Amino acid sequence: MKTFFLIVVLGLSLKTNCEGQSATVGVMDFSNVVVADSLSKELLFRNALSWVNTLNDKTVLSQKDSIQGKVEGESSYLVYTQQAGILKKLSGRVSYKIFIEVKDNKYRYHFSNFMFHYYKQDRNYNMVETGKVKSMNEQSATGWQKLWDSHRVTTQNKMKEYGKQLEIKMIEKPETPSEKVIAKKVEW
Repeated sequence: MKTFFLIVVLGLSLKTNCEGQSATVGVMDFSNVVVADSLSKELLFRNALSWVNTLNDKTVLSQKDSIQGKVEGESSYLVYTQQAGILKKLSGRVSYKIFIEVKDNKYRYHFSNFMFHYYKQDRNYNMVETGKVKSMNEQSATGWQKLWDSHRVTTQNKMKEYGKQLEIKMIEKPETPSEKVIAKKVEW
């Protein structure tokens, strides 16, 4: 009886440990701290704003504070389903939060809070948002798991690409106007 009780207790403790680990495995959260040697806070802030403005028209900045060195906003992109051949059908939109913080010689970026917004076709054959939202952190989507996994992979690839683009943009130095060489008139 004691061994049975011991096995049950061990089994339950292992189950709770496994459940706690699986909840953090699927979290869609992208962040990095990057050292940018000899770059000032002002230059990094200007480059961060410049990069955010290149994303798309749906990017909305909620905070841009040059004194604290913070840029916060929300952006989104469209995701598609692959149909026969090269045809694509709009499946939905993924929105996410952007947070960039700059200091002298370093900066940090963080992409989080990924939400999938469902789209459907209206009576005029236009794709419109339904108002339903699903967190991209959820692992399962019954009935359309393959498409859901595709959207999650697309999000991971896009955020890795955005991270690389941001790192390239942040080290750009502004072009300094070079002194124009003025040709001197030579009189004969």
